[in-house]
Amino acid sequence: MRIQMMMFVLTTVMTVSAQESADSDTSIVFNRELQGVTVVSHNTVRKMREAAMPVTVLGVRQLEGTTTSLNDALARTAGITVRNTGGVGSASRISVRGLEGKRMGVYIDEAAIGQLSDYMTLNDVPTDMIERIEIYKGIVPYRFGGSALGGVVNVVTKEYPPFYLDASYEIASFNTHKLNFTFKRSNEDTGLQFGIGGCLTYSDNNYKMELLNLGNRKVRRDHDTFQKMMMGASLKATKWYFDEAKLELVFTGTKAEIQGIDSDIREAYNHGMSGITALTLKRDNFLFDGLDFDFDGCYSYGENGLKDDAMYRYDWDGHRYPAVSPYGGEQGSYASDSKNHTHDLASKLNLNYLLNEHHAFNINLYATHTRQNPKNELMDKSFGYQTNFPSHMSSFTVGLSYDLTLFGGRFMSATTLKNFSYSSRTRVLEYTFINNPTSISLHRNYWGASEALRYKLTKELMAKVSLSSEVRIPTAEELTGNGYSILPATNLEPERCKGINAGFIYHRPSDYGFIEVEANYFWNQLDNMIRYQADMIPSMARYANFGKVVTNGVDSEVKGDATPFLYFYINATYQNLRDKRKFEVGSTAANPTYNKRMPNIPYFLANAGFELHKENLFGGRAQNSRLLVDASYIHKYFYDFEMSRYQDRKIPTSLTFDAGIEHSFQNNRWTLTFKVKNLTDRVVYSDLNRPLPGRNVAFKVKYILK
Repeated sequence: MRIQMMMFVLTTVMTVSAQESADSDTSIVFNRELQGVTVVSHNTVRKMREAAMPVTVLGVRQLEGTTTSLNDALARTAGITVRNTGGVGSASRISVRGLEGKRMGVYIDEAAIGQLSDYMTLNDVPTDMIERIEIYKGIVPYRFGGSALGGVVNVVTKEYPPFYLDASYEIASFNTHKLNFTFKRSNEDTGLQFGIGGCLTYSDNNYKMELLNLGNRKVRRDHDTFQKMMMGASLKATKWYFDEAKLELVFTGTKAEIQGIDSDIREAYNHGMSGITALTLKRDNFLFDGLDFDFDGCYSYGENGLKDDAMYRYDWDGHRYPAVSPYGGEQGSYASDSKNHTHDLASKLNLNYLLNEHHAFNINLYATHTRQNPKNELMDKSFGYQTNFPSHMSSFTVGLSYDLTLFGGRFMSATTLKNFSYSSRTRVLEYTFINNPTSISLHRNYWGASEALRYKLTKELMAKVSLSSEVRIPTAEELTGNGYSILPATNLEPERCKGINAGFIYHRPSDYGFIEVEANYFWNQLDNMIRYQADMIPSMARYANFGKVVTNGVDSEVKGDATPFLYFYINATYQNLRDKRKFEVGSTAANPTYNKRMPNIPYFLANAGFELHKENLFGGRAQNSRLLVDASYIHKYFYDFEMSRYQDRKIPTSLTFDAGIEHSFQNNRWTLTFKVKNLTDRVVYSDLNRPLPGRNVAFKVKYILK
């Protein structure tokens, strides 16, 4: 887990030679695309899309304009759903074709950030720092390592010239403020590069919400303040034995108040801090010609928890009630003052050998170790005995891959075989109300495989097919809990998924740029599905194996340049997830939800938008203006199993519009952006009917010196 995952910090330390390559290939092509010039064959995004893996690539165009976060850009992509639970800093889950959350592999510059999900998310990465986003659907490329099922989201950060300064400030509705800065300095003679960066985010999130659980009562969120700070530095050498040797240090701190929905929570909040250090080593032609070496190692220390010791609880009418526990607590029957200490180690070694133009071989070794030491004195006092215990978890994944290229590059194949193993050790209370902890130690081993094929039928048309049998190892949180809201579930079985993806891409240059059409069919069978479910203890939950779920569906997209100044896109996704358990778990009784659609997962969604762009619209020189409009549609869906079409427990249909105006001048040295999200102020709900923000207005100013 390199700290490039830590956003801009990592983006500040790229090599001069890499920048020259990017400037002459990727970056310039992106700029030309904005002006309507044909996308050339050497464009990085185009190369990615022509690979054997089923991949969607978002470039600069999709990351700017009306997007206020990385999640915004992902949510407008075919086959992708992003569900937030509230405003800035709220929890969010990325879903690829219905497989969501921890099933997705999340990476920044091919470095996994899953281990750091308590301290940072993809949404923390400013879009200004991103070159492109690679979204692999239904298959995990061998070079990423680890275990995942739904696919991979990989954020590739920008490369910068020897001297670079970037600063931006954004102010938005609900008293939201975001400050980002990056500074990089390189010495070409010594090959040493130094970078430093940081960000501050603050939001009151005090938007009005309509509580469906309380007769559509309207209230203002009054306890949802979010604060986050991230700082980091990196030192990189490019003229030592390794082509790249890089050391990175990052610090994060977060405080997030908890907004009540069923009750008026006034004091409880979550908190976290972490320190992370990472080492990256790369060398081409390592030991002998054709062998490339790539190593990442990361250690992180974190402390997070829940502060909930209020002596009174309140309802939305202002009535006050004493806490259930004599030690306090607003959310349930116990108080909490948790400070959970976590040590994470992760390393990845990737060796790639190119035999010749037809054959390439790859071995990927990925290892993790997590040690958790939960501490919650108030919770122990509430129950009268120790409720959380230290735990250890280790995992090791080996991947062997073979790439075959034939017929002058028209045919490509990627074959991968993986072995997954993990072990954990902890003590748990099988029943929280019985003070009799049980020691549990386990070790598991599984195999997986995948095959991806691509064939170029013509210069403009290609077909892709992939088959996979993947394994997802449960996370440390799923197995051993988090010390305050999630109970251990050490009997969890890993998830297994068999899948098929098939589709085509038609890409044709036009007089103004390009036109592209893509369509895909997908089918997945997920066994031992892991779901988060409530426990008998109020405000507590644990993970459990749900059973078999089968998904099939289609997604499609059309996009391109209609005129020299007009770009458009439109996409749609249908994903049909069905419960395939014939019997109740651990019983021979018939399952009443057999073949029912899985709840709380959207099944039909669509996006569309356009961009008008013109240089020097207001006269002058070295200026560029853009007007952007985006629309998003999500059809209504149930958040319980649909036992009757007349039942009320459903999330209503949403249709929202975003618009933005962007103007840059002095050759992009200054950029001003004005954007409006949810332009028509529609009432929108997500994830078990949690209300999302209404109309949101933001203004951003950005300065670049290089």
